[in-house]
Amino acid sequence: AAAAGLPLNDLVVSGGEVYSSYGDYDRNVGPVELASLNTATGAETRHLTVNGEELKALREFDGRVFAADVDPRTAWSANAGFASNRSGAWNYDSATPFIHVFDVAELGGEIFLAGSILNPDPARFGRAPYLAVIKKSTDNGRTWTIERARSSASGSNDGDRYYWLAVVGDQVAGIAEVRDAKGAPNRTLDVYRAGRWHTIDLGARSAEAMVHDPSEIEVIGSRIVIARNNRVVYLDLAAKGKDAGITSANWPADIGLADLAVDRGVMYAVGSRIAGPDLGSANASVYATRDGATWQLVDQPAVLPAATYWDHGGGEMIPIPGAYTAIDVAGGQMYLGGNDAQIYAQPAPSVR
Repeated sequence: AAAAGLPLNDLVVSGGEVYSSYGDYDRNVGPVELASLNTATGAETRHLTVNGEELKALREFDGRVFAADVDPRTAWSANAGFASNRSGAWNYDSATPFIHVFDVAELGGEIFLAGSILNPDPARFGRAPYLAVIKKSTDNGRTWTIERARSSASGSNDGDRYYWLAVVGDQVAGIAEVRDAKGAPNRTLDVYRAGRWHTIDLGARSAEAMVHDPSEIEVIGSRIVIARNNRVVYLDLAAKGKDAGITSANWPADIGLADLAVDRGVMYAVGSRIAGPDLGSANASVYATRDGATWQLVDQPAVLPAATYWDHGGGEMIPIPGAYTAIDVAGGQMYLGGNDAQIYAQPAPSVR
């Protein structure tokens, strides 16, 4: 399901296939293959080669799968975009100039891309060389507009980015990782609804919404749930007043969360113990919630054998403890992706 020595980042089940993503843009691997396994036969199909270094979150909208091209192997001023089967066949959309495309969303026939770009117009956007942006297309990807653009007011701004998008009912939300003139993190959540943008002040805990892996963001009801290793927080777009900011969930502090998935009103999370004895998959756990706030242990999957990982610094494969790194649930089955680049299936656990 992935190149040898690379863990799976995310899984999504769609149309009788389990799609997986992988890669490592910090270490400049690539290109990457977008592949799937048939849920009935286990047969693998390789759909598309993406000339990028990593695919992270796999998003499904109306039965179609999207994968943002996180680090395209092109010039920073060149068009980049996403892979999808929205036309009925898998294709790569070289949509519009991007340095990084971290996430993709679709709502009401409009497509949104989040990431970073070179500043195309300093007279309009200020003197910062880079911009965190959300771009939108209203014509099936033929043309694109910059909908939101933010940049840091202090220090180097080459890390200014929108890392994730969340579709919450009839809204699309995202937060730019930028800083103000005093170096404080951005507090503003950008929210799009019915052709208009508005903002929500997330308050002093806004930095907790700034995760760099979009697969650590999922939505249940009106809540955006955010995985932060051994902590889970959420923000509720339907909340008012003091409840509209970041709220902590009751996630166990000794479990590091690897991935989230939602199926039929239940959110699932897979993780492993990060403190104490028997680390790794010997204590792999699956938790579930119906509201993003209260989590319950629902399964402890079988121990995953030790894996190997490509050490780019040393130029060799090195052993690491086996661990589950991705999850999805569909059709009464739970699918787990491992850091051994394999996918495992078992009956989905019951949830109270």
